[in-house]
Amino acid sequence: MRMGMALAFGVGELDAAVVALAGFLLRGGVVLLALPSAVLPSVIGIAGVTGIDAVGIDGRPTPWLFEIVAIFGGALILWLALASLIGSLIDVWLIEATVDATDRPVRRGRSLPEIGLLLDMVAVRGICLLPLAGALAWASTRVYTVAYNELTTPSNLATPLPVRVVENAADAVVVVALVWLVTETIAALAVRRLVLADGGVWASIVGTLVQIVRRPLSTVSTAVASTGASVLAAAVALATTATAFDWCRIAARNQQPIAISLGFGPLSTTRDFRPVMFVLAALILAAAWVAAAALSGIASACRSAAWTGEVVTSLSGAQAGPAAAKLGLSGETGERSGD
Repeated sequence: MRMGMALAFGVGELDAAVVALAGFLLRGGVVLLALPSAVLPSVIGIAGVTGIDAVGIDGRPTPWLFEIVAIFGGALILWLALASLIGSLIDVWLIEATVDATDRPVRRGRSLPEIGLLLDMVAVRGICLLPLAGALAWASTRVYTVAYNELTTPSNLATPLPVRVVENAADAVVVVALVWLVTETIAALAVRRLVLADGGVWASIVGTLVQIVRRPLSTVSTAVASTGASVLAAAVALATTATAFDWCRIAARNQQPIAISLGFGPLSTTRDFRPVMFVLAALILAAAWVAAAALSGIASACRSAAWTGEVVTSLSGAQAGPAAAKLGLSGETGERSGD
């Protein structure tokens, strides 16, 4: 029932899907969607670009490498901070939109949330990410060992290096995925309790843990259904864009100028329509990107609505705080059509 309402919200609310897509892309979804169209550089290619700037003759990293790592690290931290802050603003918008779609006959204007609420939401997600950071720190040593072994003594040259690393370090990948799923579940519930119950950072996290203990089946089913739908949408999007990108690469293998290939010159005797096929493949790739973005936005909106419904169900009227009252979760709304 709850997932049906979440699906209706994601499919029926175009503005919610667009806003959810913005949050998905900002939080790293753009990297995920771009993976099928990215050509990863080889080790030799990286060495050719960096030359002797990265590693000295003695085999030690140079100061230039540390500077580059520091610059990219600072840019990554800045991006994560902005993504967390703006993502929290998007979360508040989606929570209000979900409540409006289920509890109110008419839409109402939404004011911007206070900066304190957004910072508290960022703090909640940051605290919930600490176990994931520990899991990543543990898994990084395992992945590094496997990657080093594959670089020095490859087990299978026919399989790409990233695939071989994932296959040989599957235990580390599984642990990180499970920890990420648990922490994401706690964070999703906690930020919604923070908005709806207005109980503070730690009270929201503790309340979430209590809610999971009291409603384990409902929480697990919502997590599996919402995350499964998102994974399925991402898999379809990646498969579609990857196929279209492969078509573009195949169609781009043309050694002759376009004018000669199309037979526009007076000396041309053979017409080659491969450029036309490339244009068609490029159009298909653009359509695949649009479809992948739309599917990702709908899946993100459905997932947000499902978590909001889970928290709303667990909160009684007496537990709802001032923020919930503003969203129409307690008390009389007093709104009529046309207000």
